[in-house]
Amino acid sequence: MGNLLLRDEGVGIHVARELLKMDLPPNVRVVDGGTEGFGLLDFIWESDRLIVVDAVRGGQEPGTLYRFRPEDVKEGRQLRLSFHDLSLLDVLKISEFADRRPETVILGVEPARLDMGMELSPEVARKLPRLIQMVLEEIHREPEGG
Repeated sequence: MGNLLLRDEGVGIHVARELLKMDLPPNVRVVDGGTEGFGLLDFIWESDRLIVVDAVRGGQEPGTLYRFRPEDVKEGRQLRLSFHDLSLLDVLKISEFADRRPETVILGVEPARLDMGMELSPEVARKLPRLIQMVLEEIHREPEGG
């Protein structure tokens, strides 16, 4: 997820582009969610597992990596997942109400720069290989209960 025009906000798209160059298992689909929120609902409903990569404002140093599940985010917590109109967490709540929410993990990085531009900040760019590795680890992780 993300917006390529706002530097570090586009980190998820940078990761997706790198993943598309890789030989991934046939049951893995890489989707550039852009700034979609509600527009991803059908895709989410079709998925058994969901790995989301995005800029995450958690109040730590720029470049800090995060791994969490939507249920780890408590109401009122000052964690902002991305900068989209309808948050991914809201869309996942809608999915939960419909009893169609996939097992979800969110991987993120604390942004350093959110000004206009298409290049990642040095702090986030340095973390891109590790973030990609985290996605690959999640792909190969056994699903919960399985």
